[in-house]
Amino acid sequence: MKRRQFFQSGAGLLGAIGLSQLSLQYRALNYGKVLAQNTPRKLALLIGINDYPLLDQLHGPVTDVELQKQLLIHRFKFNPKDVHTLTNQQATRQGILDAYHEYLLKQAKAGDVVVFHFSGHGAQVQEFERMQEFFKNLDRDCIDDNCQNSTIVPIDYAETGSNEVQDIMGHTLLLMRSALPTDNVTFVLDCCYSGGGKRGNVVMRSRVTDIELQTNKAPNIVANEWDYQQQWLSKLGWGPQDFINRIQSDEGKGIVVTSSKQNQQSADYPFDGFYAGAFTYLLTQHLWQETAPLSVSQTIPAVARNTTQLSQHSQIPEYDPENNEQVKQKPIYHFQPSTQSAEAVILETLANNNVKLWLGGLDPHSLAAFDQGAEFSLIDDQGNAIGQVKQASPRTGLTAEGKISGSNRSAANGRFLQERVRTLPNNFKLRVGLDDTLTAEEKQTAIASLQQNRFVEVSQLHSGATVDVLLGRFTLEIQQRLERAGVPNLPEVNSIGLLTATQEPILQGSFGSPTQSVSAAIKERLKPQLKSLLIGRMLALMVNQKASKLNIELSVDHNRSRSSTTTRGSDSTAIIVPTLTKRGVETIPEGHQVTISIRNKEIQDLHIGLLVVDADADVTVLFPPTSDDLSQGILKAGKSFELGPLRARDPYGLTQLLVIASTQSLRGALKTLSRISTQQRASNREINTNTAMQDLFSSLDTRRGSSNPNATRSDLSAVDVNQTAVLSLLYEVVPAQESPVSRP
Repeated sequence: MKRRQFFQSGAGLLGAIGLSQLSLQYRALNYGKVLAQNTPRKLALLIGINDYPLLDQLHGPVTDVELQKQLLIHRFKFNPKDVHTLTNQQATRQGILDAYHEYLLKQAKAGDVVVFHFSGHGAQVQEFERMQEFFKNLDRDCIDDNCQNSTIVPIDYAETGSNEVQDIMGHTLLLMRSALPTDNVTFVLDCCYSGGGKRGNVVMRSRVTDIELQTNKAPNIVANEWDYQQQWLSKLGWGPQDFINRIQSDEGKGIVVTSSKQNQQSADYPFDGFYAGAFTYLLTQHLWQETAPLSVSQTIPAVARNTTQLSQHSQIPEYDPENNEQVKQKPIYHFQPSTQSAEAVILETLANNNVKLWLGGLDPHSLAAFDQGAEFSLIDDQGNAIGQVKQASPRTGLTAEGKISGSNRSAANGRFLQERVRTLPNNFKLRVGLDDTLTAEEKQTAIASLQQNRFVEVSQLHSGATVDVLLGRFTLEIQQRLERAGVPNLPEVNSIGLLTATQEPILQGSFGSPTQSVSAAIKERLKPQLKSLLIGRMLALMVNQKASKLNIELSVDHNRSRSSTTTRGSDSTAIIVPTLTKRGVETIPEGHQVTISIRNKEIQDLHIGLLVVDADADVTVLFPPTSDDLSQGILKAGKSFELGPLRARDPYGLTQLLVIASTQSLRGALKTLSRISTQQRASNREINTNTAMQDLFSSLDTRRGSSNPNATRSDLSAVDVNQTAVLSLLYEVVPAQESPVSRP
């Protein structure tokens, strides 16, 4: 088999997928001592606002509150009585300040852990004219160079008839956390501070007022915000220079984590059946899975790896203080999770051995495999299986009902569940949304053209719609936004092609001439690319490295740098993650040699397949070299396989490695993937996506033909974590002269 060049830009496939199915685990490095898990008390105030008046309505902040609440209670063992929430109409300016004072400031003592989370709109405001008097002896008019400060926006941000807003400034939040009697403080802010409005199928969490539109200037803040700051300055004993020093210092009380940079936007993202903050969901899901002792400086880049896939060039999470020893040692909530990692937890015990489940530990990209018939192992505090739970109802958001079976039919609320079997739908379709950059007439033409393809499901964009890819026009506004982000090689303005949910080009080759019509674009260029994106979704749905019990390790070596990932069934200390860019992706300069290794650490032989996904969303089977010789696809127990060296080269961008390991033959799956790969490269050949999907999923089905009465239906394929592992690693190829640290 002729192997295509190895490292190719995979941004197209991964952008359509929305999320990379990557291990976010890191090796257990010695980060120094962290606080004892039995802290005196753990307090949390969680705020989420969907229903803003006069602003773009958000859909995910209230979900964010629930995500954080369940995480803190079950994974970090917060007492439910100490987790307080404010949502929608409760979250007025005064309501937020009063709740902070009542639940956090009055109750916290030295050594306690305090968590403050805000999800909603963010904004920028002009600093006070009254501050000039405060800073008169320092020869400055305000604190920040542009005299603007970022804010969180309460639900009653605007006073009727006023040109002022009553937000809560970032400077105020600094004073509020500085007044706490403990250093173990974490502020998580999932909001943005620039731009705003709807983008593609995503709402950006940023307020833009009429004042800003009319004057191109941020609004003023109400006078009582300065009065409130003055009260805190007096209590803390800070003068003007103290205030400035604290704002600019790398030292500070606690940790602040933000979902994006100050000049970026944060996505209110439509996942499979619900909205949530892209950052909050990815952070929460990561912490459900993580078992190694990770610091803030390791956790946030890990989460950034996935936010990069949702909003590739415009949402990079940050933490403050960045250059401080505490973020290199302390976990994000100042202590490690005290229980086993999990995909789900029992929220409530119902009648007849039924239970209510919270599925907050599921990887967002695998949600479609947990809509019906999935199975979980009920585990004890040591991770031992003590029973089974089968999903008994369709998933609603992140909740579902399950039924307990096995010898132990009793389960207490709060008991953890780990994935045992996921069910892959054999009638999977690519969900294509019609972007508002198309005219109404173009949308009707697109619907007629796309519906001729049975593997496509066409969707008009609306609130709650979940899509995999947008068909739209590359506008001047999109061009200017991406140019500001430093994105090279952009399509021509007005050309029609495929976009992410946040209106960023997926496949550069999907855009043609600006004069080409929608129908011609679909017929002449986009059909094979849409099929490729569907294959990418199918592959991503299979990735289960966080859940699989098979003991498999995937490693990549390049230029004296090594990285590796493994499964839940292996030792997490074997995971090696190199220094990452702020986007959470390791970079490999063009020309570097790359060697790939797979190690079977099981006591039985395993069938192995190694794949790579390139810029065109094409799939190449790197190993075995031919699917006809079954012996070449078997990796003996305790043995390793090495491929390389391969050389990284342009085109530049993201590349995904996939390893499939199974206790049963992969011949059908690998033949299907090889055939798909060959046919995608030959534009005159047709790919039967339904047949390909059934061949691929059925090859991994561990129960097809079984006499077991619990075997899945014929329209579903069951993948058992004890028999199949699918691992993934992601890299970015950059020009040889480009320094990784210079990238955003």
